[in-house]
This record gives sequence, structure tokens and C-alpha cells, in this order.
Amino acid sequence: MQISKSFLKIHSPADLIGLPPGDYFIHEFPGDMEAGNSLRVTLNGIKKKLINFDGEKVKPNKQPKQPEKNTRHTEITLKFSYKLKAIKLFLDMNSQIIFVFGKRDSPIDLRPEILKPSEAHIITYYKKKTKKKILNACYFGAGHPVADMHRAMANCDVLLAADTNYKKVPRKGIVAATTALEATLNIVTDEACHFQSGPMRQIIEINPPGNPELFGIGKVMYHFCETNPDHNDKSIGIITDTDFELIKGINQRTIPFFETMFLPKNVTLFYATSDSGSAEFMANKLIRECDKASTEYLNKYLATIE
Repeated sequence: MQISKSFLKIHSPADLIGLPPGDYFIHEFPGDMEAGNSLRVTLNGIKKKLINFDGEKVKPNKQPKQPEKNTRHTEITLKFSYKLKAIKLFLDMNSQIIFVFGKRDSPIDLRPEILKPSEAHIITYYKKKTKKKILNACYFGAGHPVADMHRAMANCDVLLAADTNYKKVPRKGIVAATTALEATLNIVTDEACHFQSGPMRQIIEINPPGNPELFGIGKVMYHFCETNPDHNDKSIGIITDTDFELIKGINQRTIPFFETMFLPKNVTLFYATSDSGSAEFMANKLIRECDKASTEYLNKYLATIE
């Protein structure tokens, strides 16, 4: 089932049986829509900005003028372990949490209720010719997801952006430079957020095993947890621009993060590209800064051995 429309109106809390108190945007699905295992909703014209930077490592850049063809969209996909007939979709205006109201598909006429997805993902993109250029993405397990990348990251106690650049050097092998930036994020408004950048970590590795970027993330994660033992039970978000297709499986712990090691339970991966979106999205801004710093760090190191 797929819907690509804006939410239409606001309902008062008295109308929302089974939902937490609050104000909601509501989308009503067509009454004749067939039952299915998934829902896809697209929010059009997404506008974000970053404000009130704290920290010396990351500085704001000018807000770009975006032509209409570069309008941002957020695609929200909700998957269920059973077939359902969706009736309404609610978006909490404050928390940005999504709720689906409907009923399980059954020969018995079941009562409608709030249904919980078994998994979900949100992808922010813009259209580039006939393709989608993905700016950032995150995946969720069972539960009611949020519809906003900044909100998802704000649920983490700490965020780490990590990027690895590498080069094959004759008689030496692969030289990989990893840069990681620590940050915390606070929501200010629906369209803007404040974030504070923290320490920068940089690592040089010669002939890293397997995927150099995943190895770099693992090294950064290990070093962070070793130096911050009080965070071992807190939620950690890691922003990366590596292998978008792998992130879903890694987050769901269906495939190893590296070799035979699975992602720790308190860690979530977020995808962000360094190519676009750095003036609007915190994840893209941080990964862009890490990419630039890794390139400089790698070049400086190579200059000492050549």
C-alpha cells in the first residue's frame, strides 16, 4: 500500500481513542484500499536547518537556494508481520511519532485498533532526473517510529559520525584514515535543531581487514566505549556514509557488523551522504566534516612516507 500525500488536518485529543494525549496531523486512507503487510507514506517539501552551533570543530555553512527539482521528501515505510487494513495514520505534532489505526485482515470482523509495525524506516531524498538521491536514512525495529531524522537521532544519548578514506600504496598496502566527531543534538522546532560538537578522534590503519569503513567504525566505537565506560548502557548513534544497503541488516542484527561481531544492543547506525544536505541535516553536516578531515589526515600521513 502506498500513499504520497500531505497530512490534511489536526484532530483534538478527544477524538483520538487509544493514543497518548496531544495534537495530531491525520491522514485518512481510501476506504477501498486493499489489505497488505506494509504502508508507505511520503511527506513532501521537507525543510530543515541547523542553528546555534556549539563547538569549534563544526561551523555552519550558508543555507543554499534549492531549486524546485531539489525539493526534499521523506519516505516512511512501515512493515507489519500480518496483513492489515489501514484506516488512518496519525502523526504526533510534538514528538513526530507515527501511529497507524486500522484492523488486522481477517474473515472475522475485528475491532479497529492502534497497530504496531514490526519494522520501519525513514529515508530523506530529492529527485535527480529519474532517480532518488538519498540524503539520509534510519531503520527501526518493532514499535511506533518517528517521522523525522533529527528526532530519531535526538533519542540517542550521544552521536558519533565516522568516515574513512583510504588509498592503496605500493609496497605498503591499503592506508586508511578514519575521523570521528562526537555530538549531541536537541530539537528546537520542527524545522530546525541545535547541536553541539564534541571531541574529534583520528586513526591511521595499515591494511585494515575486511571493509575499511566498517573496520574504522568498529575502532572508533571501541575507543569511545573504552574511554567513556558510563555510556556502555546508554544509546549510541553512529552516522556513516558506508554501504547503505547493509545498514538495515546490521541494525536488525540479522547480519554481522564486522566479521562475526554483531552490533551492540545499545548502538544504532544512521546513514548520511557527504555530498548533499549539509546545510539542512545534522547527520550530513557531521559526515561531510569527517570526510574532509579524513582526506586531510590521509594526505598528511602519505606525505610522510612517500
